[in-house]
Amino acid sequence: MHKSWVHLSRVSKDYLDGARKFVDIAKANVGNPEMIVCPCRNCRNLSHQFCEIVYEHLVMEGMDPKYTSWFLHGEQLIASSHQEDIEISDTYKMFRDVHFKDDDFAESTSESREIELTQSLEDIDTPLYPGCTKYTKFSAIVALYKHKVAHDLSDESFDELLRIVSDMLQEDNKLVKSIYSTKKMLKAFDLGYKKIHACVNDCCLFRKDLELTETCPKCNYSCWKVDKRTKKIKKEVPAKVLRFFPIIPRFKRMFKSQERAKQLTWHSSHKRQDGKIRHPVDSLAWESINQKWPSFASDPRNLRLGLSTDGFNPLDNLSSKYSCWPVILVTYNLPLWLCMAKENIMLTLLIPGPKQPGNNIDVYLELLVEDLIELWTNGVRAYDEANNSMFNLKIILMWTINDFPAYGNLAGCTIKGKVACPICSTDTCSQWLINSKKTVYMGHRRFLAPDHPFWMKRSWFDCNALKITTLN
Repeated sequence: MHKSWVHLSRVSKDYLDGARKFVDIAKANVGNPEMIVCPCRNCRNLSHQFCEIVYEHLVMEGMDPKYTSWFLHGEQLIASSHQEDIEISDTYKMFRDVHFKDDDFAESTSESREIELTQSLEDIDTPLYPGCTKYTKFSAIVALYKHKVAHDLSDESFDELLRIVSDMLQEDNKLVKSIYSTKKMLKAFDLGYKKIHACVNDCCLFRKDLELTETCPKCNYSCWKVDKRTKKIKKEVPAKVLRFFPIIPRFKRMFKSQERAKQLTWHSSHKRQDGKIRHPVDSLAWESINQKWPSFASDPRNLRLGLSTDGFNPLDNLSSKYSCWPVILVTYNLPLWLCMAKENIMLTLLIPGPKQPGNNIDVYLELLVEDLIELWTNGVRAYDEANNSMFNLKIILMWTINDFPAYGNLAGCTIKGKVACPICSTDTCSQWLINSKKTVYMGHRRFLAPDHPFWMKRSWFDCNALKITTLN
């Protein structure tokens, strides 16, 4: 006989009724969604399940013994409880939001993953030292690591800070003692990034069919670094590495936060009616998207993005010609005071130097474009914490923001020579100055109003007159 049936035969009718009553109450308290957080011994409030699955889990596995205050299912915390209970519950929710599954919610975690999650939950609940009511082991290290990032402390300085603080506390405190242990603890919240080998001449990325290839099929350069002196290939040392930060899991995580999920629909109720632009939602581009794709605009949770890229020198030596190109995305669904905040600007690609990719930047953008196409054509299923429901998330790229040279690289337009204007194209009014050896662009008067006084100043805008002046 299957063990589940053996267990079920031993469960009393009162327990079955209690499990059913719990599911019904929890469903009603959180707004009658299709799925609720499962509090059984295995799930431990880390995954959303269909209500009938939650009932089965409670019958088969039983309630998590540490889950005594059902704050995730509508029960209010006792008013006289300590502030640390609220802080722990918030951290618990954040940890749960990171780790619950987004697909069928039916697969169980592996044994190693189960041990990792159990240890992380213990770190969340463990006080920093016996009797501490303000910080847990987890919240303390988050506060200290935030201090490290805000003040740009080195790893050595942070290690010393941890030792000093640990000495100030009781001997039996739970504070970690090194930056390595800190990063290991915080790794549970890290979405990570992918390292992809690239051709040193920006010809291709060594992925998919080229993943096992060691030489570029176009320029025949090795994907491994070559010693400049001996000309020997250094195996296992890539010549160029692209860092790619996948955007799909990051957008899905944004909706796992109840506060952020509400902020992402701010634009739907704050459009101005006075004709003035205070937010991209008031722009003509936003309105044209609404008219062209009404099904996309019907769900305010669908995101609208802006893309920007440019080169910069990440090294302290400003005389160096090293050029690194980050590619970032901006989410315009957020309120106007948040959409351009630095914590909401999303790094997607980090294109290495030492030289700029130029027109070959599309080789690196291929990864990002694939995700954007998937998010536009099919979308991805995401969980909306604000509405306690699953939905199909779609995303559109509204525009790009860059300077003129980067605009030419991204759009593939000609930005110099006789047809330097991407808008006018072959109608660009240009003339080559023989002695100056440069191209000048006249004909600006055609953009002026018909009654503008410059129309009477023909000699000022006469190319032949300009040529004579230059020769003299």
